Amino acid sequence: MLTLREGIEEILPSNAHSLAGDRLYISITHSKSGKNHIVSTFTSRDELIKVLLASSFVPVYAGMQPVEFQGQKWIDGGFTDSLPIPPVGRTITVSPFAGPQDVCPLHRGSFNNHLRLANMSVMFSVENIIRLNQALFPPSPTRMQSLCQEGFDDAVRFLKKEAWMH
Repeated sequence: MLTLREGIEEILPSNAHSLAGDRLYISITHSKSGKNHIVSTFTSRDELIKVLLASSFVPVYAGMQPVEFQGQKWIDGGFTDSLPIPPVGRTITVSPFAGPQDVCPLHRGSFNNHLRLANMSVMFSVENIIRLNQALFPPSPTRMQSLCQEGFDDAVRFLKKEAWMH
């Protein structure tokens, strides 16, 4: 089984840090102070990988030692700001949870209650509780394939709504 780092290294091109610079904003949380930090510039591909790993690090679940980046220890930015909005330009918000984000699953329930979690509004629903569980305990490969297709369909629905795709 590939580790997350191996998977990222396999996918990212050698100039990924240049391509992502000032286009990708990654939220990480300082492990000691609990303060959020947004990273959008990367001096190297390895630095980009470290930030991606830090943004994916859930303590205990992913291990006991937070990810080191620039001499500090960092954990998932979702604890403090799970939906960073850059100060300039249009931001397309993406979430695996049903809510008001641009690209997200449709809410199928009858409740319209929103929960505010780390700067992101999420519909309070059984479906979203199931999605959270699946994020922590991945389902079967067949279900994962289905979830990927659902995410693709969510993105296409957004593109059509914005008239960026016909």
